[in-house]
Amino acid sequence: MLRSMCLARIGLVAAIAVILGALTSPADAIAERRTSAAQRQSLTVIVYADFALVRDVRRLNVDRGRNRVVFDDVSPQMDPTTAFLTDLSASAPIWVHEHNFETAVLSPDAIFARAVGHTVLVIRYDQTPGRETRETAVLLSANGPILQFKDRIETGLPPSSRIAYLSIPSMRRTPGFVFDFESPQSGARPIGLAYLTGGLSWSADYVARLNQSDDQLDIDAFITLQNNSQFAFDNASVRVVAGNVQRATVQRTTTSDVYAVGGVAAPSNVYAGPSRPTRQPVLELYQYTLPQRTTLAAGETKQSLLLFARGIPAREIFEASAGGDFQTQNGVEQRPDVQVSLEFENDGHGLGVPLPTGVIHLYKNDQSGEPVFIGESAIGNIPRKDTVRMGLGPSFEVAVRRVQTEYREIPHLNMPTEYITAYRVTVKNAKSKSVALRYVEQINGVWQITNESLPHQKLSSDRVLWSIAVPAGGQTVLTFAVDTR
Repeated sequence: MLRSMCLARIGLVAAIAVILGALTSPADAIAERRTSAAQRQSLTVIVYADFALVRDVRRLNVDRGRNRVVFDDVSPQMDPTTAFLTDLSASAPIWVHEHNFETAVLSPDAIFARAVGHTVLVIRYDQTPGRETRETAVLLSANGPILQFKDRIETGLPPSSRIAYLSIPSMRRTPGFVFDFESPQSGARPIGLAYLTGGLSWSADYVARLNQSDDQLDIDAFITLQNNSQFAFDNASVRVVAGNVQRATVQRTTTSDVYAVGGVAAPSNVYAGPSRPTRQPVLELYQYTLPQRTTLAAGETKQSLLLFARGIPAREIFEASAGGDFQTQNGVEQRPDVQVSLEFENDGHGLGVPLPTGVIHLYKNDQSGEPVFIGESAIGNIPRKDTVRMGLGPSFEVAVRRVQTEYREIPHLNMPTEYITAYRVTVKNAKSKSVALRYVEQINGVWQITNESLPHQKLSSDRVLWSIAVPAGGQTVLTFAVDTR
């Protein structure tokens, strides 16, 4: 009996020792296994307005117990706080202990910084004999730099000199994401790494062409992808997400630089086939999947056809506004700008789908058939069957002149002063076709229109609208009087 109890205690102590040894063993004792793009089975990049979600699936050989795997070939602008691993085999789930993002990669600056305190070779070119001289020195500081030669110390690199290194520091060639995880069994299995990264963005660009009578539009819409992440995503399934995504505004430190955008790669023939992105709603967002896999090269701008629509009915809108001065005497003629916009309905003719935020670029052919750039306007997310309006700026040929023709103040005992004002608004049209002007006046306080030459429409408590038809090459005069208090 006593012998059995002793053996049980010995077994318990041994088990505890094994457990404690596993818990306290340094992570560095784990054999490090590296995985690169060569082991990649699939790559999915979901691009949002100014960031992306990357899903990188690789086939890994996993040991039973503790593993350390370094994921090479990941975006240098990865946000490590968003990364997670998934065992896609679902046969034996893994448990992640810790992970870290190692961004200290081999570069000229990194080699220089790591060489501090070590011997380097200073190579100097002597122009007189036309030869190089070599001298060893200890790099005391990278600031300067400060070099200690055998017989002297110099601050700054001598003229016509360069530094060569006698060895390469132990550093990664590319950024690596290191995972320490536990697996209940060994074997090869697909492991997915998902993370958010900066440096990727997309927008919608709409190329619109207006016909000669200014009443129809043809539109080609493109997904414009930009990769400023300093990393190439090869043979990726690419999706873009439209909508407003809520993100926490947490300040994070990054040492990555953003490179300039390269050239545009546009389809040579957008009508070559029916392949267009498929659309799928995800809660309050819309996801568009590009029909083919593609490569997003570093520094590249790439375009893919989103939709095309033909013969869209359009209308030109002329608007001007004034007002706010009905209790002040002012006989100076005012000339409010006439703003021009183009409107169409997101319904039919190839439309009738959610239109993502983007920019409409408008063109119209001149009499010789050459395209003329008319202007461009940003639009927000447009739902189906909603109105799309793009501003074109002030009109060149439609002008408004407004002048106060009457002003009276009528004081009242124990009541606000009454103001009676009258105005004349002259609208001139130099175009060869008639136009309809939407003219808005802002009237503050308690008011009443007592006289007018054209009927008005009350838009709100302080805004009224007159629709003024103006003949081609002619003018129309609006007169009205207002009683305000």
